[in-house]
Amino acid sequence: MPTSPVLRGAALLGGPLLAVLAGASACQSYDFEPVAPLAIRQTQTSVDVEALANKPNFLLLVDKSGSMDQPVDPTVASCHVGGVNGPLCGDPQKQNSCPASCPTRWSELSKALTGFVDSFPLIGRYGLSLFPEPEAAAGACSQTSHETAPLPTASNDDDATLQAAADATRNALLAVSSCDPPGPTCTGGGTPTAASIAFLTGVQALVTSSNREQIVILFTDGLPNCNPGLASLAGTAACQCTFGPNPDDCAKGLPPFDGAGCLDVDQAVKAIQALGNKQVQTFVVGFGAELGAPSARDTLQRMAVAGAIRHPQVCPGTPPNEPCDKTLPDGGVLANPCDLATGLCSRQYYVAQDASSLGQVLTEITKPVAGVCERFLTEVPDDPQLLSVLVNGTPYPSGPDTWVYVSPSETTPVTNQPGPAVVFVDGKPLCNALKASTAQAPVKVQIRVLKIL
Repeated sequence: MPTSPVLRGAALLGGPLLAVLAGASACQSYDFEPVAPLAIRQTQTSVDVEALANKPNFLLLVDKSGSMDQPVDPTVASCHVGGVNGPLCGDPQKQNSCPASCPTRWSELSKALTGFVDSFPLIGRYGLSLFPEPEAAAGACSQTSHETAPLPTASNDDDATLQAAADATRNALLAVSSCDPPGPTCTGGGTPTAASIAFLTGVQALVTSSNREQIVILFTDGLPNCNPGLASLAGTAACQCTFGPNPDDCAKGLPPFDGAGCLDVDQAVKAIQALGNKQVQTFVVGFGAELGAPSARDTLQRMAVAGAIRHPQVCPGTPPNEPCDKTLPDGGVLANPCDLATGLCSRQYYVAQDASSLGQVLTEITKPVAGVCERFLTEVPDDPQLLSVLVNGTPYPSGPDTWVYVSPSETTPVTNQPGPAVVFVDGKPLCNALKASTAQAPVKVQIRVLKIL
């Protein structure tokens, strides 16, 4: 353990100084001001950094329907065709594609997801499925039928396996754009959410492994539809039409088939519950303008509650009683107060408006894993210089390439929690080692705190 400068000074001066004082006391006396002895005690936190028994599976289920072509911010001038007073680009017929200078829902979603995977490639085992999978106009409601980037099937969690899965997921996302016609690498089509979730119940790497946590993260900007079982509701009041505000917007005879536009929330909830019965947690992330509609909020909430089998959103505070969202870009329409009876957030789904807010959502969802480089202390050190940090028995001094101390008045960079904490610097060898820690090869972290009594 590195020795404090104070302790080193005492050790170096102690012998000569005591010898001088002993010799001098034989022939003359001195008046000394009484000084209380310095007493120091040591506390220690020793942790095997093992966020989960094994790395979790993160299967991303991503909506690439036609509405993902629409601009994130309709007020941006470049998002209007022919000038600021022209029609918005990104129409469902793909007649006016948005230029690169106009951020769309898909471009922002893709940027956030690929950026997150690149930043945290080793926190879990990534996989990706996309929906819909339209090969032609008749397939506009085709649910996902395969993993675009499969979850790893190997049981080991070595860096090469994790990095390969992360790279495959990122590359598959980057291969998709707002192009025409709709297809495997082009956005377009409806929102067959329920059938796509149901497909995941057959992904063996997701539902058969009991030694790791299984997580599905659903990203969608619209309401689930595309259920042929709702054909009898087409054009009636019983059909909650997602194609438009009037029942005629979902009339019989409209493509791709009768009832395709009717809201399919019940089947979506059942499909998520089926995943939950197989111990798969489903997080729901709403992305886009439709989320302001009451039917959209109710649908996303029902799906999120059904999926939160282990990780519901808990209110901040001790006890948990503070609002879960304090500021929102929409002025509070999607505010998220705390349910004081349960200590849970009233809104259990996550909301994102752009790449930045979506990045924050991903950080929140993966906080237990992404925050593994943040080690919180049970007591505040009297002086940060009295901290000693050992990784696998080797002491490391504080610095920009190792670790930093976060005081109680500061917050940690990933989980935004107040200190005291020791934070291993992201992207540096020690933090990378913690992220790669597994049950088979745990990394042992010891944090020793010297206290002045």
